[in-house]
Amino acid sequence: MIKRLIKYKWYIILIFTLMVVEPSLNSILNFWLQRMFNSAEPGADKFIVLRLLTIGFLLWMLKRIVLFISGVLKAKFICKARQDVKHEIFISLLNLDTASFSNNSSSGEYISLFTNDIAILETRFYNQIISLISGVFSIAIMGTSFIVMNTELASVILGFGFISMFVPVFFSKKLNEKNLIFSHKISIFTQKIKEYMVAYPTIKNYSIENNIAERLDDINMETENSKFEADYALTLANNVGQLLSWFMQFIGVGFGLMLSIKGEIMIGTVIAAQAFAGDLALPLQNIIININSIRSVKEIVRKLGKVSKPGDTVMDENISEHYFICDKYDKKWDVVFKDLFLEIDKKTIIDHFSFTFESGKKYLVVGVNGSGKSSVFKALKKWFKGCEGEIFINDKDIAAMEDYELSQIVSYLNESVSVFSGSVKENILLFRDIQNTRFEEAVSEAHVELELDKLIHDEGRNISSGEQRRIEIARSLITSVKFLVFDEVVSTLDIETAYEIEKLALEFKEKTVVFISHNFSGKLIREYDEILVMENGKLLSHGKYDDLIKKCPYFKRICDIKFGDI
Repeated sequence: MIKRLIKYKWYIILIFTLMVVEPSLNSILNFWLQRMFNSAEPGADKFIVLRLLTIGFLLWMLKRIVLFISGVLKAKFICKARQDVKHEIFISLLNLDTASFSNNSSSGEYISLFTNDIAILETRFYNQIISLISGVFSIAIMGTSFIVMNTELASVILGFGFISMFVPVFFSKKLNEKNLIFSHKISIFTQKIKEYMVAYPTIKNYSIENNIAERLDDINMETENSKFEADYALTLANNVGQLLSWFMQFIGVGFGLMLSIKGEIMIGTVIAAQAFAGDLALPLQNIIININSIRSVKEIVRKLGKVSKPGDTVMDENISEHYFICDKYDKKWDVVFKDLFLEIDKKTIIDHFSFTFESGKKYLVVGVNGSGKSSVFKALKKWFKGCEGEIFINDKDIAAMEDYELSQIVSYLNESVSVFSGSVKENILLFRDIQNTRFEEAVSEAHVELELDKLIHDEGRNISSGEQRRIEIARSLITSVKFLVFDEVVSTLDIETAYEIEKLALEFKEKTVVFISHNFSGKLIREYDEILVMENGKLLSHGKYDDLIKKCPYFKRICDIKFGDI
């Protein structure tokens, strides 16, 4: 994280320069105080005092200007640092493969990285790092000036001040623990808020508002209690440090007055010493607070550091060249599964599946829920880790293929469609640079009948499921993919729309189409080149419709239920 602090060198140079200017002006003002009060004796020249007051006012105004500019630069720098961290985290998440993203954390935990953890990073890390460095400069410059003014008085005040800097050591472990607990609790809270918002229709349908509110109240209370405990520990540590800093000023004034009574120094020196003590107390106090804050979030900094990787990019700058990778080859796109095996939590999901999907053919895959039919094609898209066996596309192992290359060959469409707030056209393009002719062809082939400028609301609530499905089909067609998987895409559609979508999928003559569904149409079933029947992760049987009816009792039972007694 500290490496990011030096990325914007001009901000750093200007901030560091002002870190030197500010305590230097404070030192000059304190020497001015000493001279002004020492010159204010009976019979002193009034013009000298007036001149000193004018100089002091100008110095004070200059100090305020420096503080203003410094504050603006620091705020801008923090904004840049936050922007960088959020960018790096998001890019790193996008660079995860689907299996890693799905298995490592909940979406609520990822969202919490951008909300709670970044906010903590700003308030208790970046701000404190800058303040800590500024405090070191202040102590070095003003401490040296104080020693020049009066070594004996400065030594007493500085000696006690440095002792108080060791306070953070006694609180660091507890602060770390409390902040890590708070970060975890707010991750859970964020996840629950997201979960309940998505389930809002279900909540209203069963009138369980009070039950949900009670559950959220419990989580909310735990979250806020953990925040209170973290803040309490930090406040206690800071107040102990502030008490010692105040006591430093008290000692300084008392010791100075004793020297003044002895006649060793003038009252102006005591006043200047008190000003120096006050000016030094603030950076010393801030150093205590800064060290406490920085140490309290080291686990969060470590967590963010694991996720974000500076310099990552999703893909190279020539991204548009990858969109049409299929166009560079003029050959078949056979997809071959060889002895594919997958086990999750000691449960067999795919049991030694072997099959060749030939280029351009149309396949129907059926089987009960949990039979492994969807998992086979999720494995093709690298959604799982730990798969045994091999998958080849034109004799090339998909393990050796980049994700962007695989995405331009195979498109996997499942029962849910992700739509974004924006126009229909933007939802089809997905922010890609696509030639207009290719876009128009995809829209036409997918039979998208919506106005392209129509704005889609959050989660696509103002368009039908069928319209959402056609938008996603157009997304796939726009890059000329060769292998289309339709996984239960008609499960939520009415009979007529489901038939239209299935018929549309079968019309893609040059593409391999795999249609996974129990809601297949009896009118279209003989148009499939081959039907695969899955059971318990295994390929139970396959063949044309008429052959399967005779040789596969399970498939015949499905068709009997669906079409009546065959």
